[in-house]
Amino acid sequence: MITKFIKYINEGVYIDQFKLLYDNAPSLLKEEVDKTKKVEQSPYWHPEGNTYIHIRLVTNRLHNCYNDINLTLSGFFHDLGKTYTTYFDDKKQSWSAPGHEDISVKILNKYSNWIKKMGGDINIIEYVIQNHMRYKYIDEMRLNIQKNLINHKYFKYLEKFSTADYGGSELECKPIKDISDIKNNIKENEIKEKENKIISNKFNGKVIMNKYPHLKGKVLGNVINNFKQYIGDFRSYALNNTSDKILYDFDKFINK
Repeated sequence: MITKFIKYINEGVYIDQFKLLYDNAPSLLKEEVDKTKKVEQSPYWHPEGNTYIHIRLVTNRLHNCYNDINLTLSGFFHDLGKTYTTYFDDKKQSWSAPGHEDISVKILNKYSNWIKKMGGDINIIEYVIQNHMRYKYIDEMRLNIQKNLINHKYFKYLEKFSTADYGGSELECKPIKDISDIKNNIKENEIKEKENKIISNKFNGKVIMNKYPHLKGKVLGNVINNFKQYIGDFRSYALNNTSDKILYDFDKFINK
């Protein structure tokens, strides 16, 4: 638990915003928060102690780093679900709380009126809480899932939130994670998808079958693959030539 105020690099004074929110919270919400004092966490990931201590630290980091009520409230609610999902995993010999973000969102929505009163946007906060665990594993996600997450209009909130959601008793936020490689991969994939559509519009099995009805099934597939191998760098060739030119070359190839 934070028991003192200290000098803070961005604000000049470190504010215990968690306590201010707690003091103004409805009694039932206070009970939800108090329950987390008994919820243990893996000391490897959370050397700071129990879930209550973690929530308080994250909430205060967010407030003092960004002074954005949506981020601060995200910190306040993000791990309340651990009360209902935490168990000791015998195989891992560690505490685990799978799916706690789903329960945290349910608790969040019970207090939507209070959140509005505090100046928060329930949609932003829900997005952050629902995805705060997913963001931790963004490097391991499939490209299409990475794309959907990054392209979301509230993703910037999730990035900032992650700078405060870590184990330990430090009071500062960490730098925003560099995901430029992921963004570059997404951009390259988008370019490749557009090029694939261009190539498909110029040269595809249906076009060939219309011209050569006897080519069907595996035979059609084999002929098309053989033509592509004959060309060599078919991708570059198809992008730099018209459909008429490609079909002309295909006619020469199949009739030679």
